[in-house]
Amino acid sequence: MHTTDMIAQYKTRGRPVGTRKADTKQAVTVRYSPDVLAAFKATGPGWKARMIDALREWLGQRTLV
Repeated sequence: MHTTDMIAQYKTRGRPVGTRKADTKQAVTVRYSPDVLAAFKATGPGWKARMIDALREWLGQRTLV
């Protein structure tokens, strides 16, 4: 039988156990209009982060029910 201590010794790759952030991102599938996607991609590298910033700004201007 393998104990937790034994398994911890086997793990040599990846994040150390217990170091995962509490606010990790979540994978989803979303379909955007081609014109919206093209506009963000045209801004160059980092377009996904800018899209997230734009969504956060939009959320900040509205009260969701």
